[in-house]
Amino acid sequence: MRGRILVVDDEPLKRITLQIELSELGYEVYEAADALAARRIFDSKPVDVVVSDVRMPGMNGIELLTYVKQARPEVGVILMTAYATIDTAVLAIKRGAFDYITKPFTTQELLAKLERLFATRQLSAHNPGCEQLGQLVAVSQGMKRLFEKVRAVADSDRTILLCGESGTGKELFAEAIHTLSRRAAKPLVRFSCAALQPSVLESELFGHERGAFTGAIRQKAGRFELADGGTILLDEVDDIPVELQVKLLRAVEQQEFERVGGEDPVHVDVRLICATKCDLLKLVKEGRFREDLYYRLNVISLAIPPLRERPDDIPLLVHHFLDKHAALVGGQIVSIAPHALEQLMQHCWPGNVRELEHVMERALAFCDGKEIRPEHILPAGVETGEQAAGAEPEPAESGKLGLTDTLSDIERRMILMALRQCDHNQVRAAQRLGIPRTTLRDKMAKHKIPGN
Repeated sequence: MRGRILVVDDEPLKRITLQIELSELGYEVYEAADALAARRIFDSKPVDVVVSDVRMPGMNGIELLTYVKQARPEVGVILMTAYATIDTAVLAIKRGAFDYITKPFTTQELLAKLERLFATRQLSAHNPGCEQLGQLVAVSQGMKRLFEKVRAVADSDRTILLCGESGTGKELFAEAIHTLSRRAAKPLVRFSCAALQPSVLESELFGHERGAFTGAIRQKAGRFELADGGTILLDEVDDIPVELQVKLLRAVEQQEFERVGGEDPVHVDVRLICATKCDLLKLVKEGRFREDLYYRLNVISLAIPPLRERPDDIPLLVHHFLDKHAALVGGQIVSIAPHALEQLMQHCWPGNVRELEHVMERALAFCDGKEIRPEHILPAGVETGEQAAGAEPEPAESGKLGLTDTLSDIERRMILMALRQCDHNQVRAAQRLGIPRTTLRDKMAKHKIPGN
């Protein structure tokens, strides 16, 4: 049995359908037509999750949420809501609901939220101080304080500037802010401003009219129009060319702009979140970013700490990613050896949480499905084949470490590991690496790895 769920809805068809389909998926499901009946079941049954409609005759879903959280705070609550009650659902999340789902929805959509809820419960059981914000988890006090700031500002329409190194989770913070806002039922449009020509970037952001340039065969809405009523995330906002920053400033201040090749203003209602890994104030002093735009974007600034400054979160994130990517080992429960975890704790993580997640995915792919050991956590701390055999590593020229050399070294180490784990069977090693056998043989020759 995967868990016990209480479904509460005054629509018989939806209620019974969920009971049948969730039962077939391995859950034990109770059902109630109203909140009073749900309370009687809740008081007498070991319920893990309550899935309740918001609008019901008599006691509504918000009142049922309050009762559940007062009686047994550990029980998760997911609210079912129509668009008309979306503000109520967002308020309910702030009062303790795990999530909400908008009608109409499929059982698979609800199942995804249930699986995330149960994974979070399991994580919290092993980490009593764990706190979650959307898809983000943390035990460190610095991150918990940041979570509180996000909850405090999410429901306003103020522009937010997310600052942090690559891989710290800026996009996940933006998703959490949008989900907790009154705009949650409207689109969250994500767009990266990095490495685009000014003309292309202007068209992507603000759209264009038919005939505005060669190839413009029809009118096209830009990202600001697509986000109307919702939220737009501009990642790498520091890469916006100076000549476009004036137009962005007007769009932010007046909520209007013209499409490329157009003359009529387009009005939108958009909440703006910007993300950057750069010091924008430094760019202002260098003349690469407009001062007036900087102060307009920097209304609320949230600094996301790098992983090396919050090592307390590493064990939690390791287990979080093991649960998240369990499908790589057929859903098996995989542990991590103490020495392997110690190596992860000692690594400086220049790629932050994104790097850690990739390392754990790779470890799951190469472990035996039971335990992750130090040799599985490439590239965070495993020796190369020559070092393991006792050979001295070649000194880096002038202390420099080339990217090509680094990638080549990682590739060689992964091939050596795959061959060892497959008893030097090249067919199986190639399958484990996800490459054709001929490619494996070419790479072995390139790295001077002898074949048996």
